[in-house]
Amino acid sequence: MCKRPARKRIVILLLAAWLSSPAAHGQKPGGKREVQDVTATPAGNSSAAPYYALLIGNNEYRYVTKLRTAVGDADAVAQLLRERFGFRTQVLHNATRKDIITALVKYRSSLPENSSLLIFYAGHGHKDREADEAYWLPVDAQTDNNENWISADDITRDVRVIRSMHVLIVSDSCYSGTLTRDVSTSITLGDRNALIAKMLKSKSRTLMSSGSDEPVDDGGPNGHSVFANAFLLSLGEVEEQQFTTEALFQKVQVRVAGRSAQLPQYSLIRNSGHDFGDFVFSRGGKGVVIQSGLPEIACKREPIPGVGPKIQQGDMVPCKLLDEPLKWVSAYELPKLTGSVAQTKWTAMLSVTVDENGRVTNVKPRGGENLLGMDSALKAAAQGWQTNSPTYQGKRVKTSFALDIDFGQ
Repeated sequence: MCKRPARKRIVILLLAAWLSSPAAHGQKPGGKREVQDVTATPAGNSSAAPYYALLIGNNEYRYVTKLRTAVGDADAVAQLLRERFGFRTQVLHNATRKDIITALVKYRSSLPENSSLLIFYAGHGHKDREADEAYWLPVDAQTDNNENWISADDITRDVRVIRSMHVLIVSDSCYSGTLTRDVSTSITLGDRNALIAKMLKSKSRTLMSSGSDEPVDDGGPNGHSVFANAFLLSLGEVEEQQFTTEALFQKVQVRVAGRSAQLPQYSLIRNSGHDFGDFVFSRGGKGVVIQSGLPEIACKREPIPGVGPKIQQGDMVPCKLLDEPLKWVSAYELPKLTGSVAQTKWTAMLSVTVDENGRVTNVKPRGGENLLGMDSALKAAAQGWQTNSPTYQGKRVKTSFALDIDFGQ
């Protein structure tokens, strides 16, 4: 067991072979052990892309040195996420192994596929250098018995099967690993919007840690750890309506490195199902609004009673019968409109047809509304649009779906 002075937090998140960087940590003592479920959601938050956060703060350890700031850090991060970003939060104070695993299992079965989940861990951890394994230490963990330890492999396995599109783990801890992913700082506003749209469309499993391979202080400015204080300040000051975690990380890293020997890291979680995306924060509790790119496809699968129709390979099939909902395979720019049409607020009500490969083959008006003379612009833009391949009972088929695109001011 890694032993440190009382003011050092001994926490490791997903090291080496599993995650590429880890970290965890927190704030003021919680007094007695308790599990608080704070699920308040801002009024009016009916976002189609909901945000959730599980925040764990452990101070009152039974068998290892108690901490001072873990509970307060978890509470402060939870409050900021709820009030500024509209997260639905669950806070665990002085959590046991059972408390933590139970919370993760519930998320596995309850979160929708379009959701984003942030997991914040603050507390002790341990690295078994002989076994090359890293662990979270719940409050019921013992130094000489790993029965209640939570391994990096346990956490990786859980985030891999959670259905959310994006999962971010934030961990403030000792011996957090090394940085394995570059962070770009040369993104212009136009490029940034396109990047955000692309990050949202691709699955992500990432981890931000408070350091590399060094001890991490339990105390710091404003009653928080150095890392938690930097995380809170940076998250609160970003001016953009939407921003990626990579962009946030740049601010956090500078703040922490300027005040301590710690060097925060940000990386994908290995073997977790990560694709190419990133966790995107959106202000105001309104969920994510893609600033450039096509809207969601209005094509949801519906259960069909009895034996379905006999459909052959290549047939046209209603989208509600498909094996899975259609999605855009990447973000596409909307057609650029000019003249008086570009200054008029209107909705293009379209019927879009795709072939067996998901390529758009036809776009036409739907519902009697004309396209204000923009038929050719829409059809030209649609030549590059593509969905996942439509299938019915495993057969590749054609289909069509409704798509409403808002234009103008």
